[in-house]
Amino acid sequence: MTLKYFHAIMTTHRIFIFYVHIIIWNVLRCPSGPGSFYLLRRKNARKNFKTYDEMISLLLSRGIDIASPEQRSYAKKRLQHEGYYNLINGYKMLFLNPKTSPNEEDTYKAGTTVKEIYSLYNFDRRLRGIFLKNVLLIETNIKSLISYTFSEKYGHDNYLIYSNFDTAKRDSNKNVTALIADIQKQIAGRYSDPSISHYLKCYGYVPLWVLNNILTLGTISKFYSLMKQPERQEISRVFHINDAELESFLFYLSKIRNFCAHGNRLYCFKSRAPIPTVSLHDSLDLSQNTDGQYIQGKTDLFAVMIIFKLLLPKNVFKILVKSVNHELDNLRMNLSVLSEQDVLNAMGFPLDWKNKLLM
Repeated sequence: MTLKYFHAIMTTHRIFIFYVHIIIWNVLRCPSGPGSFYLLRRKNARKNFKTYDEMISLLLSRGIDIASPEQRSYAKKRLQHEGYYNLINGYKMLFLNPKTSPNEEDTYKAGTTVKEIYSLYNFDRRLRGIFLKNVLLIETNIKSLISYTFSEKYGHDNYLIYSNFDTAKRDSNKNVTALIADIQKQIAGRYSDPSISHYLKCYGYVPLWVLNNILTLGTISKFYSLMKQPERQEISRVFHINDAELESFLFYLSKIRNFCAHGNRLYCFKSRAPIPTVSLHDSLDLSQNTDGQYIQGKTDLFAVMIIFKLLLPKNVFKILVKSVNHELDNLRMNLSVLSEQDVLNAMGFPLDWKNKLLM
């Protein structure tokens, strides 16, 4: 693959993005003038700007305790630092009274303070840091295993050859083609990276073990899913699980990585696609519904803990559990309206989660 070819990829990609922007602009423009994106705005739906004092008054009217000057000063500081949307809208759920109708305004449980909401917000921020750190450890391990296994079989420069992937799978033609295009796009987008440009200039390609450093976990997950089964099984056996389980775990972790990296709310994470039931679900003695389906550890944050237990070294996993427990202890000391069980339920964690995972 020549340097000229990659220049062509970059040029084509930039032209494509430019025209997409033009199309979007023309579709969304309001007839009354450029820049009026009224098609995206519901009729009579307006969100007016509010000052910090007005935000505090709104929270006070909805039942949050901001009676003292100290509480008001603290609330203003938190709104300045974190923003109303991130802090209040992001973490109010557990503090709200049940609504009697969909149009009813939010009201907060008696005793709710901005400080307690911030405690949950800060807990979630620290939790993201812990989870991201461990996802990255798994990501590095998986990338290393994939690059070694694939390169040993097909050579380190053969990741753009269609026949080196599992072409017997459903929609393989579309998916393999999309994967190769995605890899080419990521190489083109990182041409200024010294390691990428060096190999392109000197050898005309980028070895897979170098390419791993720029590919996203989402791309690596797709790469693994499209590898031929013998190679997939060789990698999954390292973790004493089957290839279908590892494939599902990697896609689940790619979602978690994105949530953590972009600062999304994590503690109450829910996935539409559950992870497969593995023997660990049975040994953990988790709750089941009347249909025999596990209530916890399938689409929630506890499912990530199960994945961590299966993919991380034992000593690393113990440190992870200790770190999560430490943050829960810190949170517990700052709760008054909420209980620890309220938070654990939102996380999908059983009450005795630590003992279950370390047994």
